[in-house]
This record gives sequence, C-alpha cells and structure tokens, in this order.
Amino acid sequence: MSRSIVADFHAEVELTDSTEHRSLQSRIVVSDEQIGVAIDGTKRTIEISSIFDIVQGVSQIRSVESTETVTLAFWSDSQRETISISTDIEILVKFQNVLYKKLLNETEVVDTYRSRTGEKKANHTYRIFVTNSQIRLQSSKTDDQIIIDRNDIIKFKTPPSSPTSGDQEPAAVIYSETDNQINKTTVCLPSFRTLNLFVRYLRADLLSTDKIGTTAGAKNTIEILLIDDNQHDIEMAEVFLKEQSDRFSFTSVLSASDGLDELNQVDDPAESFDCIVSDYQMPGTDGLELLNKIRERYQNLPFILYTGQGSKEIMKQAVLDDATDYVKKGVGREQYEILSGRIRKAVR
Repeated sequence: MSRSIVADFHAEVELTDSTEHRSLQSRIVVSDEQIGVAIDGTKRTIEISSIFDIVQGVSQIRSVESTETVTLAFWSDSQRETISISTDIEILVKFQNVLYKKLLNETEVVDTYRSRTGEKKANHTYRIFVTNSQIRLQSSKTDDQIIIDRNDIIKFKTPPSSPTSGDQEPAAVIYSETDNQINKTTVCLPSFRTLNLFVRYLRADLLSTDKIGTTAGAKNTIEILLIDDNQHDIEMAEVFLKEQSDRFSFTSVLSASDGLDELNQVDDPAESFDCIVSDYQMPGTDGLELLNKIRERYQNLPFILYTGQGSKEIMKQAVLDDATDYVKKGVGREQYEILSGRIRKAVR
C-alpha cells in the first residue's frame, strides 16, 4: 500500500456480506483513504469514503485489558456490508480517533453560534476538525474559529425540520457550558451520511481509556422505556439495572404495540424517554420492526436492542437500521452491568 499508514494493528475481524461470514485474526492497516484487512492470506480493502455508520461496542464497565468491538457499516458494489473489529479497548479508542478524523475533518459546514448572553455569530461557512477532546470550527475565509470542548457538551440533538422549508435537514444542535454560560451551536452538515457520522462521534467515548463511561453534565434521572414480552425478564432487568444505578427509572410494557402507545401518549417522546431498551423476538412486531417504526418519527432517540437471539444477521441488521447499540442477553449479573453501561453511554 503506497499511501501513508496512520494505524496498523491486529484484531479479530468478522466480515459479513451477502455470501459469507468469517471471524478470524487479522491485520488492520489504515491509510489516508482506505482500511486494509488481511484475512487468512487474502486482502480486503474498504474505502473510508464508503463508511456510513460506526457502532461503538466499547463497554463502559470493562477494564483496559478487556476486548471489545467496533462495527463499521459501509457500501461495497452497491451492497451494504458490515465489519466487526474486536481487540483491546486502548487500541479501539485510538482506532476510532483516527477514523473520525478521516471521516469528518475538513468537512465544510454552515454554523450558527449563540451564547446565553445573546452573543450570536450569524450563519457562516466553516471547516470542521475533530479530535478526541474537542471540536474546532475554522472559518473558510477568516481567522475566526469556534472551539467546543467535548467535556463541556451538555446535550445535543438533531432538529426535526428546517424552520424555513419545513423539511428535515442534516443538522446537529450542540449545547455546551463554559464559565457557567450555556452556548448553543447549530452545525448544518452537507449530507445525512455526514450527520450520522458526526452524531456517532458526539456519542462515542474517545477521550482516553480511563475516561470511558464518564458522563459530564448528565441529568439526575434516566427515563427508560423497557419493552419485552417476558414479564420475568422485565422484572429481572428492573431489579438489576437499579442495582447498577439509582438514576434509572422505568416504564415497562409487554409488547411493541404497547411501546408505541406509550410514545404516542406523550407530547415529546424524546423529552419523556431518554432511551428505549427492547427485546427482539416478540409476538406481532419484533424488535427490528419496532426500531424502524420509531426511526420514522424519532431519528435521535437512543434505541438498544437487548435480546437472547444472538444471531449475527440480527446484529448486522440492527446496525444497518440505526440501532444505537446491541446487547446480547446472558446469564447472571454481568449482562446488566454491560446493559447499564451502554444505556449511560447512549444518553450522554
């Protein structure tokens, strides 16, 4: 590979496409434009520009020596494929830092900045630069720049529609606090693909391995809509998740249709619920069908598929359908430790 190499490491890789499923120890080489994967004597190249989603599987409760997973979704010959990369947390954090820089840096955006005191910078064209600790918006024409420290971010959201046209637009609104002052920054991105990657970046734990799982500025209560047709599983989840954090508050229902009813009964589901945790196999509407119905109306509401149906196909489809995370049910308390960490990460 003649291009400059920016990352080179070994990992367990599962590459899933329309014809095969493979999970093997592999070498990963990242250059400026491509990810090279060497599997069992053969090489596979993924164009970085073809990546449209990143799902972080780094657990908030694992030690630095543990092994976790990052899954990438990308286009190949007009087909959507996924690659899951599992290795040490420290390596994955560095890999994600590199990847988000390659995917987002120098993207041209339109930005509006407003502080609580009323100071406003009108719509202006910037180029965005991201690191593990900050977002920098650099003016394309002047020396003007806006810097947002990731630790200062209180919350972010994607507006449902444009105030002028009424159509949804690829934009992210970031609320941050510096020196006891609340700032609002609206970043309009060039495409929904770029918006999705930028939102994944905002959600990701990237600061360092000892920072994974921290939630600066988190509110006191995390409202969870828990959907599972098994009453025993619901009761166990409520008991053991509460054991993990007394911030969790639950609304529990026994079917996908009841879950949709709960969302329809409130004025703003994104304000009433911080996260949806849903089983996959349920009568009538399964968890993936429910996810698609929710994404039609609430694109930014965290959704975790929590299921005993640990099929790779289900996991792949959950990634492609924009699930926030995927957690496999297990035996014992460890599954609730993992689920608790993923919930806290999803709502940061």
